[in-house]
Amino acid sequence: MKHRLSLSVFFLSFCISLTAQDIDSLLGTMSRREKIAQLIIVAVDTKDSPAVRASQAQWVREGLGGLIVMDDVLTENLQLVNELQARARIPLLVSIDGEWGAAMRFYEYAAFPRAMQLGALGDTSLVEQAGRAVGEELRALKIFVNYAPVADINNNPANPVINTRSFGEDRDNVARLSAAFLRGMQGAGVWGSAKHFPGHGDTDVDSHKGLPVLDLDRARLDSLELYPFRRLIDEGVAMVMVGHLSVPALDDTGAPASVSRPVVTDLLRNGLGYDGIIITDALQMKGVADGNANAAALAYRAGADILLMPQDVRKTLDELEAAFRSGTLAEADLDARVRRVLTLKQRSGMLAPGYSPYVDTTGLAKKARRPETEALIQTLCDQSMTVVQGRLRRPLGLHRRMAFTTRPKVAYVAFNAATPESAAFEAEMRRHGRITRFDLPLDATPAQIDSVGALLRGYRNVIVGFHSGRPVPRSGGPQRFATVDPAQFEQMAGWSRRHRLHGFYLGNPYDLNRMPDFKRFKTFIIGYADTRYNNIAAARALTERRSAQGTLPVSAGGLPAGYHSNAL
Repeated sequence: MKHRLSLSVFFLSFCISLTAQDIDSLLGTMSRREKIAQLIIVAVDTKDSPAVRASQAQWVREGLGGLIVMDDVLTENLQLVNELQARARIPLLVSIDGEWGAAMRFYEYAAFPRAMQLGALGDTSLVEQAGRAVGEELRALKIFVNYAPVADINNNPANPVINTRSFGEDRDNVARLSAAFLRGMQGAGVWGSAKHFPGHGDTDVDSHKGLPVLDLDRARLDSLELYPFRRLIDEGVAMVMVGHLSVPALDDTGAPASVSRPVVTDLLRNGLGYDGIIITDALQMKGVADGNANAAALAYRAGADILLMPQDVRKTLDELEAAFRSGTLAEADLDARVRRVLTLKQRSGMLAPGYSPYVDTTGLAKKARRPETEALIQTLCDQSMTVVQGRLRRPLGLHRRMAFTTRPKVAYVAFNAATPESAAFEAEMRRHGRITRFDLPLDATPAQIDSVGALLRGYRNVIVGFHSGRPVPRSGGPQRFATVDPAQFEQMAGWSRRHRLHGFYLGNPYDLNRMPDFKRFKTFIIGYADTRYNNIAAARALTERRSAQGTLPVSAGGLPAGYHSNAL
């Protein structure tokens, strides 16, 4: 048995009263329709219409298995969850797609770095700490499943949907860090879900919008794409999420993996020996919904245990119930799948006597940001700063605090610094002394760049900060900013002829491919995203000789994955 449920101290602390026999007894009290409904998870959002709200309430009465919270206002969303829990005979399993924490869905929380930035860390213990902290956030909200980590190996820079959500392009790094994140999260009492099986990294189509095709041979799939999933199965991942992508080497019909029996049952369940819960990606996505009249029923027939966000819940219930009634589908197989779901609820403590599924929403938003969590996020950002040009050996000539107090010797050119987060860089720099700021807009003309360049005369050190100029995307899609035009970048890099030029880019590391002139800087840092924490981390790297020991998680700018130039 390759799958093992890693019960942490947290889970062992529960007095789990239901044995396997008890779960079978509970199963015996359920109607066939309740059993089918127990395998369905639907989205809950306060923006839902009254008609949708009424349908949700009805599905819960029919035995709905769980909910997935969406982008929403924290308190109002959890109040709605509480209302639905009150209607449920068996507590609803509440889940989230929170790859970088609760902040992926609720703005009240501080966002952890995306996986690609964590992929720059060489310290698995830090990634495990991040997973544990994310788990603690979600556990406090009685969210027991997080659809993370992403186990896809992003070796396609043009990938429009995975990209920065992946730990990188190196299979060992992806496997090692996704396993560390999983250990931390499950150790905090939240189950993980490895995704997107059998591997969504080498695709150039967003499965939300169409069906990607992974046209690779079986040998390549075995050696690369499947590698992290095998590791996570061995680590005891509670769920594996199957993606909406066609893999001809596994199923020559061209069917999306999520509705393919050769992928779900033959490969994942039987070939890899996985006996945990198999869940589909959201079944409303065009990658599976287009061309499939009822993808949810197809996914069940393929072998999925949980059907995530079916397009038509009523139709799914009716179609599957009719199939069982006619004998097309086996009742024993349905019981086995429901038993897996109930066992997960049991292991989460949800079926224990006296368990309350309700979240206390009093002052919930005020409790969302914890100083210790923000301190960890800052450490992750400090450690992951990646120097791709030069070395940080007091690069600004700062031999003591306030070294440039009497006269500004450092100029800061803020390119496209339009967000409040970008102000954190300048504020952190000013802790060490005076600095003169010059601004350039995103659409800066050559004349404007020359004008600022003329004002830099007399400054020995010039820092150019390339900002995204817009908030980090909340959910879905990669951080593909590429805000600076290569011609603009080249013109600013030309200042290196007269100044000690230092640069940092707070965006996607793949954008180094658009910035070949970064090698003209004395030092150049990749900071991954234009967040307050990364702005502070970039300033600390330049002024306090912080470790900044991050390594590139992907090949970019002519540099290999694993590269950094700041070795101590």
